[in-house]
Amino acid sequence: MNPFETETMADLCLRQGHRDEALGIFRRLLERMEEGPARARIVARVRQLEDQPPVTTSARAPSISEASAAPLPLPGVRARHSGDRLTVEWRLPSRTPAPTLEILLVTATEAGVATERRAIDLDAETGRIELQVPALHSARAAAGTRTPSGFVPLVRHSESSR
Repeated sequence: MNPFETETMADLCLRQGHRDEALGIFRRLLERMEEGPARARIVARVRQLEDQPPVTTSARAPSISEASAAPLPLPGVRARHSGDRLTVEWRLPSRTPAPTLEILLVTATEAGVATERRAIDLDAETGRIELQVPALHSARAAAGTRTPSGFVPLVRHSESSR
């Protein structure tokens, strides 16, 4: 049982355009629910979602490939994930000294929420990396410069829950 799989989480997935993920959460909730008003409500939600086609409007979150197609502003950073794969793209002004990415990873485990901070020294002011992060829930990325006193962000981006 995943403590993060709640009706509220499924609703959040729906609001972000992740219909299939929401359906999966609702179905797993049904597996462990007994008969009653809450179960009847979720059964009705599942039926309603199954009857609706997947969201295809611009209101949904773009896929990794779609997000990659849009040019980044200068400076710019973009973090997107699909499953356990996180893609981070950045664009910093030319001659940015010691270009660096700082990424905060949030994972959902059976023990609860875990966070991990990663600093990645970059070889170029523009680029893209992919990371495999098991149980990735969300990520926050910042691109900037490393100074003797620490990291100085020039731009930030949040990638919310799946």
